[in-house]
Formats: sequence, structure tokens, C-alpha cells
Amino acid sequence: METIHEDTILEDFIKRIRMRREEEAQEILKKAEEEAMKIIEAAKEEARIKALKEAERIVQEAESKSIMMKRIAETKARLTYRLRILQEKNKLIEAVFENVMEFLKEKVVPSAEYEKILEKLILEAAVAIGGGELKVILSKPCQLDFENLAKVVEEKTGVKTKFETILKPMSFIGGALVTNKDESVIFDNTFEGRIKRMKKDLIREVSRILFQDVERPSP
Repeated sequence: METIHEDTILEDFIKRIRMRREEEAQEILKKAEEEAMKIIEAAKEEARIKALKEAERIVQEAESKSIMMKRIAETKARLTYRLRILQEKNKLIEAVFENVMEFLKEKVVPSAEYEKILEKLILEAAVAIGGGELKVILSKPCQLDFENLAKVVEEKTGVKTKFETILKPMSFIGGALVTNKDESVIFDNTFEGRIKRMKKDLIREVSRILFQDVERPSP
């Protein structure tokens, strides 16, 4: 009878040990599962934060590119507008110069005052060259007294002066080309030459007259 009782005690002891082991195993497993879940949740949160940051970066880059493209488009539009305005200005200015040349050709050259103008242009060129043996190239015959002109040049330069006239019809509208004897020095006092020399200042003045109201800033 005593042997049976001892066997029962031993079995109970073994059972308790097994149950404790199972409980410990379950506890360890539970803790492991909880730890694994924490790791998974942390990884998910980290991935979510990274995804949000990446999405934010992409949005910021897209916004920056959008702003840059908008600025580029606005700049191109302004440049295109200014270029068109400039082209139209140049057309108008060139039209003014064409009208001036037409006026000189049709009104000034045939007028009674033309030879007085021509005389001044020849004297200016001859004195600038310094007198001497000079050639005067004209686009049409004139009635000027070149001997008297030579004396005026001599008085101004102190150099004996003589003019040779050369006619080159249709080569220019009016005025004269004056050169020294070997044509190494040329003073272009044709209407075209004078306008060309003064064109920069003339363009500024014509532009001011034509566009002063257009370019005046709004109040």
C-alpha cells in the first residue's frame, strides 16, 4: 500500500513539473510573440514615416519644379513680348528713315536751297581733310563756284586748295564725297553718310518721339 502511495506522489510531482514547463514555455512563447509584434509594429511605423518623408520630398520637388517651370514660362513670355515690341519699334524707325530719305530725294535735292546745302557740306568735308588737291564726287551736276570754294578752304586751312569734280549719277541721293588726291582720305558728306553717322542719336530721338506715350509707366 505504501508503494502505491509513493508512486502517486511521484506522478503528481512529474505532472506539476510538466505543467510548469508548459506554462513557462507558453509564457516564453507569448513574450516572444509580443516582442515580435512590437518589432513588426516598429518596422511598420518606421516604414510609414519613411514613406511619408519620401512622399513629402517628392511633393516638394514637384512643387519646386512647377515653380521653376512657371518662372521660366513667364520669363520666356516677357522676352517674347519685348522682342516683338522691339521688332515693331525697329520697323517703325526704319520706316521713318525711309520717309526721310524719300523727302530728301523728292523735296530737298530738287529745291532752290539744295546748292547752298551742298556748298556747306563740301566746305565742311574739305576743311576736315585739310585742303590741298581734293576730289568732289557728286550724284548730279551743280552750279557751284569751286574756285571760290577753294579760296574759302585755303583761308580756313592755310593750304592751297584745288577741286576736281567727278559725277557719279544715282550713286547716292545728295550731298558729296570729298577725298584727297590719292583717295586715301575720304569724308562722306552724302545725305546717306551723314544719316549713318548720326543714326544712333537719331534712333534715340525718333524712338523718344514715337514711343514716349507707350513707354511712360502707368500712374
